[in-house]
Amino acid sequence: MTMHVALRSLIVPVVIASFCPVAMAQLIEDIELRRDGANAVVNVRFVTGIQFQRVTTARAGDLAQVYYTVLPTRAALNFQGSQRRVPNVGAIPEITVTDETVSRTNLNRKLIVRLGNKTAFRVRAGKGNRSIEIVLTGLGDSVRLSSTQSPSAALAPGQSYIITLQSSVDPGHFLQSSVPARLQQYQTFTSRRTVDGRTLHDINIGYFGTLREANSALALLKPRFPQANVVALQAPAGTEVGPGNTPAEVEAKAAELMAAAVKGNEDGNFAATLEALSLLLNLPPNTSSRKAQEMIGTARLKLGDPDRARAEFEAFLNLYPEGPDSDRVRQLQAGLPPPGQALEAKSEAPPSNWSGSVSTYYFGGQSRERNQEFEDSPISGLPELVSDSSISDADQGQLQTSVDLNWRNRTAESDSRFVFRNAYTSNFERPEKSKNRLSALYYDRKSLTNGTNFRLGRQSPLGGGVLYRFDGAQVGYTFQPKWRINAVAGVPADNLLQTKRRLYGGWIDAEALTDKLSGSFYFNQQTIDSEVDRRAVGTELRYFSGGVSITSQFDYDTVIKGLNIVSVQGTWQRPDTTVYNFLYDKRTTPILSLGNILFFQDPNLPLVERVDGLLANNTVEQLREQVKGVTAEQTQFLLGVTTPLAPNWQIGGDIRYTNVGAVPAVPAINFPAQPSTGNLWGVGGQLIGTNLYSQSDTHVFLGTLLSGPSYSGYLLSYNNATSMGDGWRLEPSLRYYQQKDDAGIRLNRWTPGVRITYRMKQATLESELSYERTHKTGPAIDESSDRLFYYLGARYDF
Repeated sequence: MTMHVALRSLIVPVVIASFCPVAMAQLIEDIELRRDGANAVVNVRFVTGIQFQRVTTARAGDLAQVYYTVLPTRAALNFQGSQRRVPNVGAIPEITVTDETVSRTNLNRKLIVRLGNKTAFRVRAGKGNRSIEIVLTGLGDSVRLSSTQSPSAALAPGQSYIITLQSSVDPGHFLQSSVPARLQQYQTFTSRRTVDGRTLHDINIGYFGTLREANSALALLKPRFPQANVVALQAPAGTEVGPGNTPAEVEAKAAELMAAAVKGNEDGNFAATLEALSLLLNLPPNTSSRKAQEMIGTARLKLGDPDRARAEFEAFLNLYPEGPDSDRVRQLQAGLPPPGQALEAKSEAPPSNWSGSVSTYYFGGQSRERNQEFEDSPISGLPELVSDSSISDADQGQLQTSVDLNWRNRTAESDSRFVFRNAYTSNFERPEKSKNRLSALYYDRKSLTNGTNFRLGRQSPLGGGVLYRFDGAQVGYTFQPKWRINAVAGVPADNLLQTKRRLYGGWIDAEALTDKLSGSFYFNQQTIDSEVDRRAVGTELRYFSGGVSITSQFDYDTVIKGLNIVSVQGTWQRPDTTVYNFLYDKRTTPILSLGNILFFQDPNLPLVERVDGLLANNTVEQLREQVKGVTAEQTQFLLGVTTPLAPNWQIGGDIRYTNVGAVPAVPAINFPAQPSTGNLWGVGGQLIGTNLYSQSDTHVFLGTLLSGPSYSGYLLSYNNATSMGDGWRLEPSLRYYQQKDDAGIRLNRWTPGVRITYRMKQATLESELSYERTHKTGPAIDESSDRLFYYLGARYDF
């Protein structure tokens, strides 16, 4: 007999790896522009840990889709889309970064990066696991040190500069003061020289690509280093420039970069050629400089940028007016088309500005959603599992309105921000469940002269092992170049029954343990009703070099005496855009803390809502032992790769492993006991096509084999994204899932869906409709169910 029933959610193992609760703190924290050698870098920072997966670039050269995954966290997150903008500065076009979800679990996401015009760029994982970077090749000169700098000064093209901070006959002397925080991205190094028969040991900072940039930095350094002066690098005879930077090694580095440029030219990868040549020309003058200056002009010409090619050719002729190559450059210059719009340097963004968004979305139909009591409990980080009673198929009718406001004021002395983020959910099916969530309300100020910073208000943690939003303060001080000491104190933002909690801690950040390795060591403590709730020590290490980014974390509770987190993740991005990903994450679920015991009380006794109420019949040591007894461990492993197959195709594959230990019943929220999942495995393959029939279409074909202790299954899916005309984007999708368990029960599920987005200037209209048809058969069952989910919303960005 066939009947239509509302089936309890059956979540496939690939979704069992969904590690985050639904809550309220938008994922993009901030977006900043900085210089990195000859390049400009747009750094997109997130409020939580993420892992870069892959990038697809439109043929037009002005659009990219950057895929990433949200990592395990206890932080409260809001997965609603958001947008940030970088204004047009000099040769840097306006850049818009939009964050969107890819799957219904919200953990698989993408950034849509739009550039105002065609520009050579690439995307990479940032340092640590909270950022993704957009590298704009050869545009470093457009990044200013401050918004109040003087007009461009004359300089010899191809020259580079350092600033000598102080000098001494003592080879072991230290800096007399710290370098201003605004200049922390530059390297400090030593050199020695002979003056009047004496050897002087210099401490320098650099390198600066223009005299204007060096003079702006000098203005910031003079108050701390009165003897500081700008030095033009000409590699004079007898001068040794820092460890590993002798003239011979400069020549070797230049030869290496020239070889990379020649290879990129031969392969037709002119963006890679341009990047290598930009780095080469940023070195002190060497035997490869002349050829590089000619090649960079031809590379820009091949990239369809005749105006910048003309500027490079003019620089070449100013430096090298005679020779066969000079005649060749003059011929190329004469053959250029008439100049288009003049490439005049545009002014910086105003020192003070507002940005943000206002959005409203209506969610309707039937959807799997966890109740609010579950989301507010310590076990909210548990993945969604089969027969999870916190998942319902109830009709949904919700209107969610969000406001995201950001004020920023930049001067030569400081960088100040005010941030306000709030979301209100109106629940039309259950009005008593309507709720307001204030996720951010803080003021942040960084001094660019004395190395201090502070943030006050409701905020997400910046580090130090703090796991969730809080109301309080974070402060820091850079006491040595690349070394910072930090402190935090406050109150967790979300209530835990009727308890009173406090937290405080401190940590040291070292951005230069080596030139590629950075890290931090932290201590923090949280109290609950005058007892120690959590006392943790831990460390984070970050390795970043070229295309390799590795981050690790270790967290141990010294009071409950248990290991909370052991995590290592890595991304290796090759020059051919091949990306390797690795993740090992083992953590307690929930994170060990004394307050967890309030949710695991005897259901036959009255509910106690404070820890001190449990101490009448238990010692605090007994309660901590009980906490260890009811805490599960969650282990995840991922190994994946994505690599180009052809100019318009990428192929990828991954292996995933998940194991969640048994979780006792939680009577306080009517959560039944959950057995261990056992070892859950998934082996998947992907085929990604781009620009198959237009300038910006993408196609993702996915196949995944799944297995667990008592079942096996497979998932097939297709997702498409196509830009249609001005502002329209259509994203149809189709998924099919089949599962069979040891009891002979077979499940088949079809899920077609479509999302439509329309962008008009600063406004975005968005709608999604998905239909799910499930058929379940077995020895004593033959059931079918239908579910429809939809949303419609609008967002205005400014």
